[in-house]
Parts: sequence; structure tokens; C-alpha cells
Amino acid sequence: MWKSTLFLAGGFMLSACSEDSSENEKVGGGDIREESGAGVLVIEEADLGFLDLSGDQKLIGPLADAYRRLNPAEDGWETEIFSENVASQLNLLAGELKKIGVLEGFSDKSIGTLGALVTSDFQSGMLRPRVNEVFKSEGLRVNRFDSSLTPLIGVKGEVNRGQDSFVFALEQLLEEGGLGAITHAKFKVSHVEVTDERVSTRVLVQLDGPSASPSGITQVNTTWNCSWNSKDADQPLLSSVQVLAYEEVIKDGKTLFSEMTNAVVGGLDSFRKQFAYGVDHWRLRIPAHLGVAVTGHHGLAVGDVNGDGLEDVYLCAEAGLPNRLLIQEKNGQFRDATKQSGADWLDTSASALILDLDNDGDQDLVVGLAWFVVLMENDGSGRFTERSISESKGQILSMAAADYDQDGDLDIFTCGYQGDGKDLRQGALAMPIPFHDANNGGANTLLRNQGGWKFEDQTERSGLGENNQRFSFSAVWEDYDNDGDSDLYVANDFGRNNLYQNNNGIFTDVAALAGAEDKAAGMSVAWSDVNQDGYMDLYISNMFSNAGNRVTYQNQFKIGDQPGDTAAFQRF
Repeated sequence: MWKSTLFLAGGFMLSACSEDSSENEKVGGGDIREESGAGVLVIEEADLGFLDLSGDQKLIGPLADAYRRLNPAEDGWETEIFSENVASQLNLLAGELKKIGVLEGFSDKSIGTLGALVTSDFQSGMLRPRVNEVFKSEGLRVNRFDSSLTPLIGVKGEVNRGQDSFVFALEQLLEEGGLGAITHAKFKVSHVEVTDERVSTRVLVQLDGPSASPSGITQVNTTWNCSWNSKDADQPLLSSVQVLAYEEVIKDGKTLFSEMTNAVVGGLDSFRKQFAYGVDHWRLRIPAHLGVAVTGHHGLAVGDVNGDGLEDVYLCAEAGLPNRLLIQEKNGQFRDATKQSGADWLDTSASALILDLDNDGDQDLVVGLAWFVVLMENDGSGRFTERSISESKGQILSMAAADYDQDGDLDIFTCGYQGDGKDLRQGALAMPIPFHDANNGGANTLLRNQGGWKFEDQTERSGLGENNQRFSFSAVWEDYDNDGDSDLYVANDFGRNNLYQNNNGIFTDVAALAGAEDKAAGMSVAWSDVNQDGYMDLYISNMFSNAGNRVTYQNQFKIGDQPGDTAAFQRF
């Protein structure tokens, strides 16, 4: 056995370890091993050699246990073991679907593979049921069917039985669904039911590819109820499929968007050497105490900073890496103007705004640096000078601006996620309590623009201190009640959201009264008059977890003592 040797490299503790290995598991592109007898965890990275974490058993013990519990068999979740086995079978199905050309059909080899995925007495109805057109605009159509259960009735009225019927049902889905080929095929297991009488899963299915005719793209979103022959088999076989929901989205002609990243910024050193790499890359190279988050919450702002009529981009970056200002040229490409801009902050930053704060006609810059708001004046050419720094009560994840008091200049609202920097370094407020209705997050802040680059904290005086510790993720201003002033909606992680109604500069949280709390994991929010009735409607994005849906509906899932606790977690 080798003796342990510690050294520090790139912010990580590295060590040698024992020669004997009892476990080898592939995680995130590297090998993770727990060395027997030494309590040493080894992470092997393809591009870094060995990154060895060892020493303090208080750290290594829980970490090794956490990696072991990635295997559901170690944690007693039989339904998760079954779900993983089902997912492997569905991945085989996805692979065969991507090989098919609708006009040619499945090859003999694919037919054999598909037949091996189902039981000999497999049965299915139409996987593409009758649909109604529910939306149509220029070049875009949506067809939809929704039912609690689709009977096992075939195209000619009889039940489709046998292994060949599975291939037939798939071909009918692709042909009548208008797909010429499959570019992407995704299957996600969202629910598992295992009883003595049945073994079934609810599966979310998404297929997309070029339309058969005319030219365009078709996406199929459907939900299947799948029955399986055994809960114990490593390779369970499908015994039946029923359609629970079905939707087709058909876009004629060209796609709405095209990937242009390399064309417009691919020639920049800052792109090739900085933004082309993800958070995981930089976390291995930047010391953690600088504030490199695993979540990668780094936003951007768009605006014309040099007055040439073209929109430019300001990009927030990880701690230790400069934020970047990219100026758009007439040919649509961008040049890096970061050094000249004076806005090359190295602090961790998640949000920025480009807007006119001093009413001089050019676009100024606001940058959220962790627990500080930096306000910078533009000279009109895209060169910025720091004019004011305000401290935030919470870790800033996003910001929104509006003239809430109608005095002619823009005010700033910051979303605080966790507590102030001092408390966070001490480990306080790091966990939402309770998880599904947390009220121990960082406070949001309202900065009132007083003119002359002076900003005053008006959070409490304005009424925005009400329900103001909720792990806020994003906010948006809008006059939702049509009374002429700007109201505010705040999307919060881990629980209830806020709807602050503005009454002459004083806010009241009316989310509960308006039925707009949406108790979930709020990520973002947008206003729009969807039904064109003159009133603005809300669209709130939340997190969705297939694994969470599977686990929280199992009898062994127990959390909390209050009525409704389990239902609240299921809502998440």
C-alpha cells in the first residue's frame, strides 16, 4: 500500500492512494473509485489524469456514501431499479427509431430488435390516435388528442396482438404523424406502479424530425402507459402500450431558429478560450472559495451600448473569469470590446441590465456581483464608469427595472437567493427550510433611483419587505391590474411566489388572494395577454423531475408530519 501524500493543485486536494480497488463506477465522464482499506476516493478525469480526494474521513465518508447511494439498490428503492431497467429498453427503442426512414420502413434487423423488446402476446392500439386541429397560424399547426385512456383497439377495430403488431403500430405513428424521419427520440419514465397484479410505467415520449410532406419539421409529444412482463427482469419486456395523451406540432418551411454561435462569435479568443467551456470545466480549475457555483447561473444582457443601432451583448461569467462585452458589427458578427469597456468584472456575477439610468439617451449598465449591485455610466461609446455600488441583502440571481414610483427614472429590483455573504460563508441559510415552502432565503431589494446616480433602499418602506425571504429566482414588472402603474411578480424556488400590487408606490403581496402563488420550484416568469382580453396573463416556469415524480408517488416516500406535505412534494 502506498503512503498518502497531499498537495494542492488548482484549488483541489490531491493524494496518492492504495493499490487495491474494491469498486469502480463511471460518473460524469470519469472513473470514481473507493479504494479498499484506505478510505480514499479517486476521481479519474480523461484530460487531467488522476484527481485524488483523500484524508479527512469526515469529508470522504459522506461523499463515498453519497456515491454509493446513486445505485438505487443501496437505498432500498426497488421501483428505481425497475425504472433504470425500463429506461435501458426504451433507449434501444429510441436508437431503432432514429434509423428508420418512413418511406422505406424498418429494416429486417430493426424489426428483429423491436420484436425482442416485447412479449409474444404484446397488444397495442393506435399509437397515433385521431386528432383535432387546435391551433393554426402562418406556417404552424398543432394537432392534439387527450384522453384518460385509449382503448386497445387497432386501426381496423380489432386489438393488435403479437410482436409484429408493435412494429405496425410504430410505423402507423410515424406515417400518419407526418414524420419523414426521426432526428431525436426521447423516452422518460415519469411514474412507476408495481403491484402483485401489474407492473406499469408512464412514459413521456418526444419524437422530432423532418416532415414527410411538405418540407418542414414535425414534433410529436405523446404519453404512453406501458405494461411490462416482470418487475425483476434485467431486461423487462413490453406487454402493452396505451396512449394517454398525444400532440403534433408541425412547422412548414424553414425552422424558426438556426444555430449561429460559431458563425458570429467562433472567431473570438474569448469564445474559444472561455465561453466554449462549461461550468464543470472551470470548477476543476478555479478555487471554490472564489464562488464558482455548480449550477452555472450566469446571465446576459442585450442592448445597443454604442448607439449604432445594433444590439450588443454583455455576458456574465464565473468568478475569476472576466465578464465580456461583445459589440455587434454590421455583418452580424461580434468583436470583443471588454478591455475598452471598463466592465470586465472578475467577481462572480449572475445578472446584468443594459438600460438608461440617467436619462441622457444612451444605455448604461447594471451588474449584479453576488451581494453587490454595481451601476455604471455609459459615455455613449460603450465605455463605462463605475458610479455607484449598493449592497444587497441576498445573493443576486437576477434583476428587473421599472419606474415604479412614476418619477421619470428607472428603479431596480434585485432577486436575493441566499443570505448575505458573511452568513453564507459561515454555512447559514444554505438549505431551504422547509424544502417545499421555504422562508429562510435571502431578501430581495428595491433600489429607488433618486437621480444623480444616487440610489436608496426602499424595500421596507415600499411594502416589498412582505414575504421577502423566499429564495427568489426571477422577477418581472407589469401593470396587470390596468391602473397605470407597474406591479411586480417574483418567481421563487422552493415554494410560494409573490404578486406585489402597486398602489401609488406602496406594494401589497396579493398572490394568495389572486390564486397566483404557484407553490413549486419557480425559475422564471413572463407576462402576456394570451387570450387578447385586455388583461395580462402569467406564464411561470418551474422545475420538473421525472425521478421526483416516480419517487414521491411511492408508498415508501414519507416526508413531514403535516397533512398535505407529500402532495406538496409531488407538486414539485
